[in-house]
Amino acid sequence: METNAGKYLNRPIGENEEELLDEIWNSLPPVENEDQILDENYRNVKQRIHRHTLRRRVIYISSSAAVVCLFILLLFRPEAPEKSPVFAQLNDMGVSICEQKVQFMIGDSIVANLNTSAKMNVDQNAKMALQSTTGEKIILKEGKPLKIYVPAGKRFDLELADGTHVWLNSDTWLEYPTTFASANERRVKIEGEGFFDVKPDATKPFHVEVPGGESIRVLGTSFNVSAYSDNEENITTLVTGKIEYSIPMRTEAIALLPNEQVRVNKTTKGVTKNEVNTSEFAMWKEGVLYFNDEKLPVLAKQLARMYGIEIRVADKYNDACFSGMIRYERGIDYITKLLTTTSNITCSIENGIIYLK
Repeated sequence: METNAGKYLNRPIGENEEELLDEIWNSLPPVENEDQILDENYRNVKQRIHRHTLRRRVIYISSSAAVVCLFILLLFRPEAPEKSPVFAQLNDMGVSICEQKVQFMIGDSIVANLNTSAKMNVDQNAKMALQSTTGEKIILKEGKPLKIYVPAGKRFDLELADGTHVWLNSDTWLEYPTTFASANERRVKIEGEGFFDVKPDATKPFHVEVPGGESIRVLGTSFNVSAYSDNEENITTLVTGKIEYSIPMRTEAIALLPNEQVRVNKTTKGVTKNEVNTSEFAMWKEGVLYFNDEKLPVLAKQLARMYGIEIRVADKYNDACFSGMIRYERGIDYITKLLTTTSNITCSIENGIIYLK
């Protein structure tokens, strides 16, 4: 005999597990109140409660007249697969999706669409080539700069000719040379966000140029750069090694050590340097969006890039602040429902656009 406990399977479990158990138990018909005939749905709920004693989801809400701050700590179970792919979910919701592919360019000409990763290497004929994960090989010549564009909703993994590893986030441009062999330095340009794991070479410093004339000089290190053109700040976070951050009109470069971050306001040119938990700023590589006291319009922009969609926030929520972690596989439907159930925000979809109001 089946119970009606199935309706509780998707309900978020709070800290009071006994209350939920009692609610389910009291909902059962009298004939079903025997352990030996409890159906699979009820056993699944009990298992979820047991797991939850080790992994709690905490939602904390505080508010003031000017600012609404939400703290959302989302703990997820990677072993539980999504019932449908994220893009299929968005289609079902009626949300418009950016379906642009990752583009590989020589100069200003698009020569290939790429999947999720590629590697610069020397082929058996001693020619430089770009090798994609799908097996495509593009023979290259020195001269014109190479460019990778990663559109919204995508991420990309690239290994440069010197062995430097670069992870590129959504809506990001990277420009780099075919090889560094004939140069006395290794220089690339980025607009967007990327994580660099630079191959050490004391004879050829590695430089990353970001918009606004700013640049990063390294020898061998790992760091994250966030330099989107529509963001208020350029942010660089050092994980290992040492870097020097140069800013126009500033005579001395800013030296960063591990677990330090520099922020440059693009309007005021103000500079701040702080100690941070660096792991939080590279979670996007693993498909996790981390945000700490982030205003809703900024968070909406991050989600829009992450999923390749458009999100608009009502002006009255411009000062609403959020903190937490969200795994990509959760999907935008889960995220918007979380927002609406833990705040006064409502979500609607009109002409393929998500409105938070």
